Amino acid sequence: MSGIGIITNPHSKLNKRNPNRPALLGFILGSQGQLEVTNSLDDLERVAKEFKSKAISILAINGGDGTVSRTLTAFLKAYGSDPLPKIALLRGGTINVVANNLGIRGTPEQVLFRLVEWHSRGQAIPLRRLRLISVDGMYGFLFGNGMAAAFLNEYYKRKSGPLGAALLVVAVWFSSLFKGRMFEKIVRDQKQKLKPAGSPEIDQTACAVFSSTVAKLPLGVPLFHLLADHPDEFQTVAFTTPAKDGWQLPFVLMRRQGGPSRDKISFCCKVLSIEMREPFDYTLDGELFTATNGKLTVEVGPQLEFVVI
Repeated sequence: MSGIGIITNPHSKLNKRNPNRPALLGFILGSQGQLEVTNSLDDLERVAKEFKSKAISILAINGGDGTVSRTLTAFLKAYGSDPLPKIALLRGGTINVVANNLGIRGTPEQVLFRLVEWHSRGQAIPLRRLRLISVDGMYGFLFGNGMAAAFLNEYYKRKSGPLGAALLVVAVWFSSLFKGRMFEKIVRDQKQKLKPAGSPEIDQTACAVFSSTVAKLPLGVPLFHLLADHPDEFQTVAFTTPAKDGWQLPFVLMRRQGGPSRDKISFCCKVLSIEMREPFDYTLDGELFTATNGKLTVEVGPQLEFVVI
């Protein structure tokens, strides 16, 4: 086949709003490839094997960051030691953190139209290499625990899009000024033991630990400034600001820093073990999970080629 294979997730919020999107994407794709609607993880694994057998050259993903993570995990399993095709992100999600970090703009239809144009001309497509992280068998780009998982849990109750996420951030910050219920629900001190491979153990109280291979958080907040100098590692930032001083977190977040301070610890590594005294929630690319035994390991993953048009 050596064409474009499209995975579209009908359960993503934006795709639910536009049930005719698969038909429109299929029309734009034309004879340049094959589109598959995946309703379940079983569907995803089946399509991954099928696309491998057809030797697609580009895998286009229409869904949110969680869909991207699930799809890449399924394809890495199906391809084994064989290299994956080039990856095109169609921005089919609400936040689109990875696509934004890659500088991809437009609707799924607009991105696919540009991709089909490049592909049909047979020209070299602009690419950027981006590394993944692995957490408990799942591959993705951005891990977070503590307030990151608690914030998402609250945000998903509203499902209010980027504007709603920004308003929730403001609400949590105002709540911190008065030690309100919303703030206390999301920001809590947690004893966390961090073990970066090849470095001394870090035993700290932190309200959140992030690990990432992309430079910016959701809403475009730049946090992982060290990645440019560490392309084969991921960056971890632990926020050690005491919960009682939580109103300072936005300012701590924006401050560029490498190494330890009172408010945050920042470093790069290839393997990081995290231990807590009890089970804890965490997020990987917007999906929520639980480390039931209070332990998990974040590892550096493979580097893939992403289309940037």
